[in-house]
Amino acid sequence: MEITNCEQYVLSELDYEQRRNERLAAENNKLAKQLDAMTKRANGYSRIINRPKTPIEALADKVMREEMLTRFTYAEVTDVKSAFSGRLLDFDEWCHDAMRYVALADDVGEEEFTRFMHRDLKKIYDEKVAGCSK
Repeated sequence: MEITNCEQYVLSELDYEQRRNERLAAENNKLAKQLDAMTKRANGYSRIINRPKTPIEALADKVMREEMLTRFTYAEVTDVKSAFSGRLLDFDEWCHDAMRYVALADDVGEEEFTRFMHRDLKKIYDEKVAGCSK
């Protein structure tokens, strides 16, 4: 249709915007359904991850963490006091010393490993600090 006056132009623009709005609404509905499906999937994964572990899973987790501490750190033999000044190292310094000269996988860094094993490393560190104060 050829536009010959202002009224036809306005109606044409209105029609174009209405069709555009309908397309956007349809796309929005499609994305909302995808988000809903992804949310349900994530909640399912969360329930699986957070469920109570079976005895064999708990044992496997414990053994894996102990093996990782043994293989990738010197935490058991790293002193919490500086060899040079005798001052007590803070946790981050001690972790760095415990990780020194250890080769991790190429895509795993010291900081990521320390964050993953924080609970286990902190337990060893606190025991060593407690032993120093006796």
